[in-house]
Amino acid sequence: MKLSYIIVTHNRREPLLRTLGILRSTTPLPAGQWETWVVDNGSTDGTLEAVRQHFPDVNIIARPTNEGVWSRSYAFEPARGEHVILLDDDSYPIGDAASRSIAYLQTHPRCAAVVGLVVLPDGSFEACAFPAVMLSGAVCIRRSVLLKVGGFRPEFFRKAGEYDLSFRLWNAGYSVERFEDIVYRHDKVATGRSAGFAHRMDLRNNLILVERYLPPSLRRAYRKDWIQRYSALARHAGHASAARVARLEGMIWRCRESIRGRRTLSAEAVETIFELESQAAAIRQWATQHDVRTVVVADFSKNLFATFDGCRRAGLHVKAIADPHPAFAKLNYRGVPIAGDSAALACVPDGIVISNINPAQIDGVVRRFESGFTGPILRFWHPVTMERLRQAA
Repeated sequence: MKLSYIIVTHNRREPLLRTLGILRSTTPLPAGQWETWVVDNGSTDGTLEAVRQHFPDVNIIARPTNEGVWSRSYAFEPARGEHVILLDDDSYPIGDAASRSIAYLQTHPRCAAVVGLVVLPDGSFEACAFPAVMLSGAVCIRRSVLLKVGGFRPEFFRKAGEYDLSFRLWNAGYSVERFEDIVYRHDKVATGRSAGFAHRMDLRNNLILVERYLPPSLRRAYRKDWIQRYSALARHAGHASAARVARLEGMIWRCRESIRGRRTLSAEAVETIFELESQAAAIRQWATQHDVRTVVVADFSKNLFATFDGCRRAGLHVKAIADPHPAFAKLNYRGVPIAGDSAALACVPDGIVISNINPAQIDGVVRRFESGFTGPILRFWHPVTMERLRQAA
């Protein structure tokens, strides 16, 4: 058995049935070489009955209650595939994404996971904020590695569970690799999920990551950054109370991790994920090449600290943080004003440094400035394709 699809669902019968039908008709492997597992989180809309009726060959793990997205881990042990593709109930690989991901893993033993480009219905893209982190609805993982490092954790009911697993993979000496020519579709079917709960989980779970994995030299900085960023987003959406609860829960988890023992990332893993040294070096080289002394940094991204720190270490004066999101209007970041693009550029910087390394967003961020700014622009993430690697080899 080469491949096991694993899908987690809760009361989303129709999107799930559509996805199962797509997998049946498009998987580029013989019937005996792949299987599908559905982990159902206590659905009450007839999901189980419909799957059994229309897809009797699908393996079902029925949980009595909704345990969140981490429950996909229940399928890791019984699955028979050498490789596992994790999907949402409305996401699926396109073309030969599955077979090419498997082939890459088979020839690159230190790679644990192959992440793909995710296309949304409007043609835009979806990705995690860090290129070194998997997207849990569009990734092919070596099952033996999952059994070795462990699956998703129950504290990550929603949000950031893929960060927790990716951090453990990097810390164990494996890699998570992303390719823009491995393509998935995510239909993003609307649901009745609570926005307040999502904001609470965003901040709370990211604070768990800070306390669990970051070394002391970075823990305070990223704790402060992520509290400011996610609290501002929650307030703007009308969910300030959710952010307050999340901060309280974050303090509780801080105590828990301190008592139980942190799982601090190695220096190599920290650098791969957060890019502090590589960004600082790139900024110094770029500033020297273009005679840059003053900059605007864009955006108030999840990894803004690495870019901001790199600019300061290069001796540059950061005049403003440019971010058009209204949640950040009139805020300051470490004493530097956050403003919309036009207001930030009114300070006439020598150059712009793009802190955003989200593969789904960075091209759009660069385009925001290319039309109205004639100075140098520095970006840190560039796309990689499997085909380009093959040709280079």
